[in-house]
Amino acid sequence: MFYYHVLIWSDSLQPPISPSQLRNISEKLLRSNDTILNIGFIRDGQQQQTKIKTYSSEEMNVYWQYVKKDTCFKLFGNNISYLYPGTIKTAYLPELMKTINKTKGLIIDFRCYPSDFIIFTLSEYLLPDSMAFVKFSNGNIITPGLFTMTDVIKAGKKNADYYKGKVVILVNETTQSSAEYHVMAFRKAPKATVVGSTTAGADGNVSMIFLPGGMRTGISGIGVYYPDGRETQRIGIIPDVEVKPTVTGIRAKKDEVLERALEIINAK
Repeated sequence: MFYYHVLIWSDSLQPPISPSQLRNISEKLLRSNDTILNIGFIRDGQQQQTKIKTYSSEEMNVYWQYVKKDTCFKLFGNNISYLYPGTIKTAYLPELMKTINKTKGLIIDFRCYPSDFIIFTLSEYLLPDSMAFVKFSNGNIITPGLFTMTDVIKAGKKNADYYKGKVVILVNETTQSSAEYHVMAFRKAPKATVVGSTTAGADGNVSMIFLPGGMRTGISGIGVYYPDGRETQRIGIIPDVEVKPTVTGIRAKKDEVLERALEIINAK
């Protein structure tokens, strides 16, 4: 039987590695060849021990607390709308926007992977004009080592009836790849605020590499930059307002990132 020492970080401690690395480690903490782990941990300065059941890789899912299977839209009260891109479809937007346009605030929860590519369709409702939000670098297969930069990509269109309320975009370490790309575009909304913690920093098209023995791996095949040239890969999308779940909040089953978004929208 294995014996593990696990350090539970308090609210005041900063982990020495990135949030995305901790996310990946968390999937493996409760895996073992045994069925039970004897855990030693520190809580409130006291060393304690307990036994914890182990789980297979199929049972472990670090995204479970953010997954919403029932709907992609709801209202908080009558005046704040909420979109969950993890289950949204582009076809829903025209009808949803009829309700959203009547509210004072819109929360877009990107603590998920989008189920549909809504960057350009939703941007047309959120932005007053066509706005540059990203550009890419591409390798050259004729001249290895040569990279060229594309022109900027724009989202939105000229629209005097764009959404005038506050837009709050929720992010954390599970916001990755296409989700990060979406956030870059929606952040261009005039009253947009990104709330949460730094994203994964792993956007860009995946290029597969096939290895001997039937194995394969992948790399980001293009570079992703803001229009001014700032990088996003290995850096992530940095929030305007940093909010991280606390031990106290998790114990109380609170969504502190969402609560902060509601505060921002309700503030005068």
